[in-house]
Amino acid sequence: MSDNKKKTGKPDSYLISFKEKYEVDYAVKQLQKQFPDEKKQVVKAALIKAATEVKPSDGREKIMKQARKDLKS
Repeated sequence: MSDNKKKTGKPDSYLISFKEKYEVDYAVKQLQKQFPDEKKQVVKAALIKAATEVKPSDGREKIMKQARKDLKS
């Protein structure tokens, strides 16, 4: 069953679906605003690495926080 983009809310916006390219691209774009000197590939790699370190069910913010931490170091 496909993702219904009209049905949004806390459960959908709380997570990042790595199966959906547009959701990954949006998260990468958000991180690139905070780290403009980093290349897109580096930011995307940090996001994917963070997703493996944090349980995806913990939510978007914890994944983004870990990715920011990885990009700072």
